[in-house]
Amino acid sequence: MEEFSELEFEHEVSVWEGIAITGGAVLIVAAGLIGLGVKALGNAFDADRAEAIAQSLMNYEIPGGSQGFFGTNIGGGKMAVVASTDLLPIPAEVAPIPIVELFLARMPLPAVTELETATGTEASPVADNGLFAGFSFSYPDPAAFQVETERIDQKLLCESLVPVTIQQGRLTLQPEVAPVPAIRYEVKRPSEAESNLVVISAVGEAAADRAEQVFNSLVCQGVG
Repeated sequence: MEEFSELEFEHEVSVWEGIAITGGAVLIVAAGLIGLGVKALGNAFDADRAEAIAQSLMNYEIPGGSQGFFGTNIGGGKMAVVASTDLLPIPAEVAPIPIVELFLARMPLPAVTELETATGTEASPVADNGLFAGFSFSYPDPAAFQVETERIDQKLLCESLVPVTIQQGRLTLQPEVAPVPAIRYEVKRPSEAESNLVVISAVGEAAADRAEQVFNSLVCQGVG
């Protein structure tokens, strides 16, 4: 009877040891993944890397100079945000805001299956902008941008005429601060294998002129 108890005890110890080892391994893996995530996030906000990714997508000129804000590679896609070094003159209690922000993205389109082709339900050649629905990457809240006018202009980009959605209105930086003039350009350029997205956001009294200037400066890589 005594020998059975000792064997049972040894069996229980081995089971708990196994659970502890397994749990420890899970924690180590989780900690490693968290570490990689933090590192990736830190790299995404590296200014030099962000601007390098942006320049690999398009050439551009931003009035007063620019600096990278956010950049990342996602699978076969890329996205980057570049902001002007000139800031909007605003009250001291409001966080500084660049007068221009340029968002660029290139995302691969999903492959069309034989079933989709047979049924005529092929994937849309234009990817929706689900990255942010607001005024800009920095101001993603849709409620902050009060659109007063919206139109679609045909503009020349990368040697092709493309529809450009232009929204003009006012951006609320904080509830206690008066809204500022703002304008937003959005362009979706599909190709056979990928979708390109360009968003130009500008604020201030000269927002419309600055946005147009940035748009006219855009040159696709390998074009022009």
